[in-house]
Amino acid sequence: MEDFNHLNMDNQKYLPPKDLWSKIEFDLDYHNNIKPLLEHLPERTAPPHIWGEIEKNISSGRMRLIKKIWIFQTVAAVALLAVGFGLGSWFNSDPINTPVLSYSQIRTNTYLEEDQELINDVLDEYVKKCKYYPNENSCSLINDFTDLVSAKEELENIIKRLGNSDNIMQQLRRIELEKSRIIRNMAQQI
Repeated sequence: MEDFNHLNMDNQKYLPPKDLWSKIEFDLDYHNNIKPLLEHLPERTAPPHIWGEIEKNISSGRMRLIKKIWIFQTVAAVALLAVGFGLGSWFNSDPINTPVLSYSQIRTNTYLEEDQELINDVLDEYVKKCKYYPNENSCSLINDFTDLVSAKEELENIIKRLGNSDNIMQQLRRIELEKSRIIRNMAQQI
C-alpha cells in the first residue's frame, strides 16, 4: 500500500496544474483575443511595377531552355507511345495463314444423372402404388408430371428454333419447380 501511495505521489509531479486547460481555452478564444489582434494588423499590397521588375529579372534564356526541354520530353513520350502501340498491335496480330487449333471438352455432371435416377425410382414406385391402389385420388400426379415433361420438351424445341428469351427461360424455371414439387408429393405418398 505504501508503494502505491509513493507511486501516486510521484505521478503528481508529471500532472499539469488544474487551471491549465482553462488558461489554454481563454488564450484560444477567437472572438475575444485573436480576432481583435487580426483586425489591428496592417494591410500591405505590393505596387504593380514590382511584379514587372520581377518578370524582367527572370532570365528569358532560362525560360526558353525550360520550354525546349518540356517540348522535347513531350515529343519523346509521344514517340514512345507510338512505338509501344505499334509493337503491341504487331505482337497481337495473328499471321494470315496460321492454322488454328481448337479443342472442346465434354464433361458430364454425374450429380444430375444421380438426381434423374432418383426421380425415376420415385416415379416407378408411385406407378406401382397406383396400380395396386387405383382408387386413390393421388394418381393424378403422374398425368401432371407427364404434362410438365411434354411442356418442357416443347419449350426446348422453341429455344432451339428461335433462341432463348427471358420469358421462355422463366417458364422453364416454373416447369422445373412444379416438377420438383410433384416429385416431392409423390415421394411423400409412397
